[in-house]
Amino acid sequence: MQKVIEFNGRGFWSSKVDIESLNEKIEQLNNEGWKVKSMVPNTSFAGSVISYSLLLETHK
Repeated sequence: MQKVIEFNGRGFWSSKVDIESLNEKIEQLNNEGWKVKSMVPNTSFAGSVISYSLLLETHK
């Protein structure tokens, strides 16, 4: 089974994606049996990274 999620967690005063929170989310998903197959940055019109799309896969 596969699913796609969008991660857009940011710090309160920051416009950047919180990479530490992203790593924690990936670790949580791995513990639930999901594996990240692909991770793609999503950008704003101006070209700054505003979120990441994750393709997840499990063999349930």
